[in-house]
Amino acid sequence: MVTIKEIAAEAGVSRMTVSNVINSVRGKVSPETEKRIREIMDKYHYVPSRAARSLNTKSSHIIGILLPIWNAPSSGLLLNPYAAFMVSYFEELLQSRDYYVMLCSFSNVEDVLLFQRGWHADGVIQMFPHDDAVTRELAERTESPLVVLDRHFNDVPMLSVCIEDRKGGYIAAKHVLEEGHRDIGFAGSAIETSCVVSERYRGYLDALEEYHIRPEPAWTFDHAYRLEGGVQVANALLGMKRRPTAIIASEDLIACGIMQGCQENGLTVPGDISVVGFDNSSPSTIVTPRLTTVNQFIRKKAECAVEMLMRAMEDPDYRSDLKVMDVDLVKRGSVARL
Repeated sequence: MVTIKEIAAEAGVSRMTVSNVINSVRGKVSPETEKRIREIMDKYHYVPSRAARSLNTKSSHIIGILLPIWNAPSSGLLLNPYAAFMVSYFEELLQSRDYYVMLCSFSNVEDVLLFQRGWHADGVIQMFPHDDAVTRELAERTESPLVVLDRHFNDVPMLSVCIEDRKGGYIAAKHVLEEGHRDIGFAGSAIETSCVVSERYRGYLDALEEYHIRPEPAWTFDHAYRLEGGVQVANALLGMKRRPTAIIASEDLIACGIMQGCQENGLTVPGDISVVGFDNSSPSTIVTPRLTTVNQFIRKKAECAVEMLMRAMEDPDYRSDLKVMDVDLVKRGSVARL
């Protein structure tokens, strides 16, 4: 394998000049010289040592994606289409900037700090911040720039990207109300403890209140996790003497489970029950009928988080900001008009 010394000799420059090109040090090498050096590197298929570059630039070029393991193994989180797409977008966006993505499952702040120290992570992005105490402590103690998705504390300097979760729950419920439904349920996971799900539930309640409708406690399902949780909701509905004509789910996977459970037991969607999801993830377009859902623009959310992290890595004073992204409703075939 060719060395930096050999590249420098062939290009007629110093080893430092070659090193500046490899490490993208701007302003010290003319465009013509840089082009000549890169052509020589390409000719010999030269691949710079990542470890050596890390020593020279004091940058590992590693970004950690933090996945909690409070309720389930982190691998289980990637079964969620939203999580899988978000991680894939992070990998694509960061790779285009010459960064590597590493997944870090954690249950407490010390796990994250050990990861940051051990891998010299340039930055981290936290997904699924279900535990407020852990998220708050992490924001206070993080050793590298941190961007948190879906959670923000006004009394702690932190970088956050959130969406209009409450609005999402509201427009989902408002849609079925406008279609004539008055008996409407809600299915989510950990409504009382998850800030995301609780906000979507509050939006659902806002819409009912606007129509002077009291929520039926029996139609609120608080432990619907993933597809199988949705199927369990459908089974519970089948055993009710009076069941809702529509149900709002806090994520698409739950909504698809409800549809599956209903159809397996002789109920039609939307004929017998209308269903609305949340996320606009891939399952919403492949189920039959296609799912009406709240669109949270997953890729734009990932882009915003990456831009925020890149700025924080360049500017040590940039450690507090909040971006709240809008949502809208995608109307498909899972809601019937009464």
